[in-house]
Amino acid sequence: MPAAPSPRQASVASWFDTEPAQVLCQLEFERLMPLLNERPSTPWLWLAPTAAWTALADLPGRGLRLHREGGGYAGDTRCGLPLPLPNESVNAIVLQHVTASDAEHLIAECERVLMPGGRLWLSTLNPFSPYRRQWRHHGLVVRTPQRLRHTLERAGLACEQLDYLGPMWANRAPGLRSLAPLRAACLFTAEKRTLALPGPTPLPVRRWHGTVAT
Repeated sequence: MPAAPSPRQASVASWFDTEPAQVLCQLEFERLMPLLNERPSTPWLWLAPTAAWTALADLPGRGLRLHREGGGYAGDTRCGLPLPLPNESVNAIVLQHVTASDAEHLIAECERVLMPGGRLWLSTLNPFSPYRRQWRHHGLVVRTPQRLRHTLERAGLACEQLDYLGPMWANRAPGLRSLAPLRAACLFTAEKRTLALPGPTPLPVRRWHGTVAT
């Protein structure tokens, strides 16, 4: 019987191709689709950890599907950062499981290409969940929800909501609402907002204290 491969030899990408990851992928898609359908989402950008995760991202209208490949991205096009998109050119962005190494740069790029009023949904594995035993030996480096929220807000994206989804252990979700923060993944909803321009400053009224010649 051949020896089982060492967990330390597994790559980051390999976990997202495992059966537990595919289950999580399906759960995320089922949660994201109603959110995307609540608002016009064309044009859109969907960035996933592997090619298998983009198979479900068959959205209507114009969009760009990308997945990680090596040090860059592949899919509908091949690119790195910065993204090959003009400023404020997309209305909806889905980021699934960004890595800790490029979180700031990638989120800043998403803020650049997102239209004012556009939405970004970012999912990440929850490092506080017992579910981490499924992926912790695969070389994944996961940021805490608090740090990701800070990264989003520092990039200029207002966090509107944080949801928890997926199982707690292998395939069992918590039954109590209070245990939701122990689920497998977190899903942020953020919006790009613009500050209202100040109105015209009224000119000061100067009072005339002299006399009028007649």
